[in-house]
Amino acid sequence: MFIEDLDRHQWSFREARLHVARLILRQIELAGTPPSDGQGVAPQWYRSGDPVQQAQEIARRELLISLKDGDLHAKGRLSKQRHERYASGSSSWDFHSGHHEPILPHHWREGRFGLQESLEFRDGEFIDIRVPRFAVKAIWPDLPPSPGGIDGAYTTPYLELMQAAIGAFQMSDRAQAKKENLVTWFLEQEIDGEPVSENLANAMATLIRLPSSQRGGSRRIG
Repeated sequence: MFIEDLDRHQWSFREARLHVARLILRQIELAGTPPSDGQGVAPQWYRSGDPVQQAQEIARRELLISLKDGDLHAKGRLSKQRHERYASGSSSWDFHSGHHEPILPHHWREGRFGLQESLEFRDGEFIDIRVPRFAVKAIWPDLPPSPGGIDGAYTTPYLELMQAAIGAFQMSDRAQAKKENLVTWFLEQEIDGEPVSENLANAMATLIRLPSSQRGGSRRIG
């Protein structure tokens, strides 16, 4: 039966955000224009100089809009047990359920989604939020790979991440980022929900730099 072939893999909100951000960066690469969230141009002082950070912010906003509108559905571990910690009235939520329950659109509309990727609303809190991978990819389908891919039809998350780094540091044959800066950037990223290891970060930082830069040539810059 078709149900046996259903993609049941669940992504964390962070994994979904990274997927959407990679697509936004790829669109920037193909279009050659800076990222836009469709809400006008932000003041110069408010704009981030890092296109990767801008793409992640736009991706977060797009995901939250789809969840509030009910286009994308999520589940989370729910708690309705408030724990009073301080006499001032500050509180948090304890005893979250061990299984995931559906998060309804009105929870997203009335709630507050925090930096720890938990959703707090009037009567409770959801943590460990998950979304179906197939649903995310249905709304944000994979773009065609870069022209440099084999036969224009194959790429990997590693290649995509290296392309994102090239865009983030605006690298070219005349502008080569320092390897240590690249390594630091790669260590802050994830691939399929897993942090990039130091060995892999070093390898990718080496591969996206010109051989002359490895030898300390004059093209190497900060």
